[in-house]
Amino acid sequence: MLGNSIRQTENIVLGDLIGRDQYVIKTQEVLKASKPIRTDSSFDLKIDEDNSTLFKKLKDGKVNSFTKIRAVSSKLGAIKIIFELNKSENGKRILSDIYENLLTSVSKIVMPMDDGELLKHKSEDIFAQFPAIISRYKDIMEIDEAFLEGLLYIATSNCALRWKVDES
Repeated sequence: MLGNSIRQTENIVLGDLIGRDQYVIKTQEVLKASKPIRTDSSFDLKIDEDNSTLFKKLKDGKVNSFTKIRAVSSKLGAIKIIFELNKSENGKRILSDIYENLLTSVSKIVMPMDDGELLKHKSEDIFAQFPAIISRYKDIMEIDEAFLEGLLYIATSNCALRWKVDES
């Protein structure tokens, strides 16, 4: 005989049967923005024209060359949209809201990380936050993942985001 075994519909399972794969589906309700909540238009866009700050932060985070090139391209695309939004006071406030919510989403991912960890290893978690932000603002304006990615790299240029967690 097979000793410690179980017969399951023509299958023989040897050893201990610990458990089975479980699939958990989490539904996340996203509160929609009906108007910007920030009363000031305090979004500060530091152009970082030569992208030296951006490249330094990405180099510290040990990202590859493709990501660096993509970062510049994404940042430029977002800047074009930002210039359009900055034409109105309401647009500036919406931009400030989106930027702050993006940083808050990233902050939730960075907080439990230890010093020395690289943010590139959490990029999937960061990009997974984008649909909730997009959904939140869909009744006010249309944004997409590419715009949010560009804002992410603008935040890097503004020193609001580092790609390597450190004490400073």
